[in-house]
Amino acid sequence: MLEFIEKILSPFIYVIKNYYLLMDSLFGFPAISIVFTSLSISIFLLPILRVARVYEDNASIKINHIQEKLKEIPPALSGEQRFRAIEEIYNKNNFHPIHNIYTGISFYTILPILLSAYLFFLNNINIFDVSTFNIINLSQPDKLLGNLNLLPILIFITNYVDSSYRYYEIKSGQNTYLIISFFICILIYNMPSCMTLYWLTSSIFSLFINLIQSRTKLKKH
Repeated sequence: MLEFIEKILSPFIYVIKNYYLLMDSLFGFPAISIVFTSLSISIFLLPILRVARVYEDNASIKINHIQEKLKEIPPALSGEQRFRAIEEIYNKNNFHPIHNIYTGISFYTILPILLSAYLFFLNNINIFDVSTFNIINLSQPDKLLGNLNLLPILIFITNYVDSSYRYYEIKSGQNTYLIISFFICILIYNMPSCMTLYWLTSSIFSLFINLIQSRTKLKKH
């Protein structure tokens, strides 16, 4: 299965690999090269993510509207009557609960890139077998908190703060975003620090962009 995914994503992996090697030839410092590679890819993806955010916001607005309508259903209704009332609201608004997945569409958009980065690091882990400031070996989990890995924890904290800006107007997508972020952090917790450093940089960039956008919207209001 992994080989099949790798074959499909091979163009992305090729670009990430060669761009990283270019950065490393300029800086000669793997950690900095990883940071610049992550930042460059994040900047490149910005226009695509803006379009995805429009779909996310529209989905969140509809979900908020549906939730308000569901609250209007009399508590006395139960069983089949309540089910029919809910179905009527869904049908009137052309809605199905599966539409909740649209609130995470920006993540699904960048997922192929994240998988490509993962496969790049996985297939070239030997070149990251270096110490950074005599603190972290980039080919190993960071272990910056004794037996605990700090970078995945920082990723979740960054995503948590990011969610407060990303969904400060429309809250319905925040829980989906945080659940996805939580499970991702569990999955990447024991990954080499070259991967988590890449991911943390991407998360910090996302936080920075959403902070700017939220402040711009507040000024307009």
